[in-house]
Amino acid sequence: MTTSVNPRSARSVCVLASMLTLAVAPCARAQVQEEPDVPASESEGSVTTPVTPSDPDTQEPPPWKTRFGVVAEAGAPDGVGLSALVHPMRRMRVTAGAARNRLGFGVRGGLTFIPFELFLSPRLDIGYSHYFKADYGALLNQLHGQPTPVATGIRELDYNLVTGSLGLEYSPSRYVTLFGAVGYSYWFASVRDVALFIRDEASTPGITAKPLSLSLTSPVAKLGLLIYFN
Repeated sequence: MTTSVNPRSARSVCVLASMLTLAVAPCARAQVQEEPDVPASESEGSVTTPVTPSDPDTQEPPPWKTRFGVVAEAGAPDGVGLSALVHPMRRMRVTAGAARNRLGFGVRGGLTFIPFELFLSPRLDIGYSHYFKADYGALLNQLHGQPTPVATGIRELDYNLVTGSLGLEYSPSRYVTLFGAVGYSYWFASVRDVALFIRDEASTPGITAKPLSLSLTSPVAKLGLLIYFN
């Protein structure tokens, strides 16, 4: 049996198929355009750019916070001493306290500069000390001098020390620092009532005298321990 196809019906089917194709295509394009952007990190096969860590040498150090502590020292000519410490800047410390040596009791203050920090860090110390009521005869004996009979009556001599030293320090922990230093000190002293001692010794009331001045230099050597509170 032979089946015949109506040409008009075939033409209608072709037209209907063409219209469906034209209607579906814009919808597909609109769907593609309306798809949300997918982050690169979530898309398959995406390539992420590695983040290069910054060089530690180029990073700025954190802001410095003032530290507080105490310093114990022993050496010559300052003797033994204990000082309060303030560390306001990374490269500088400030100290103030008291000291005792074989000549008497005194007060002192100083500055310490640390140019850079290493396993053994260099340090520069500058200090000033004032000692009260030192025995003039004992001072001369320490300096290998011989006091005169008049000088033996001078019992209350105030003297001053200006010291400068270079050394090294080592910090086994954040709160402890050990140090040692050597340098030179400049001594200067004056006795204002020399005439009184001379009059007493010579029994001559009319004697007058100028203030007695003394200055010299001597080596400095010291060892110390620094303890921080924070």
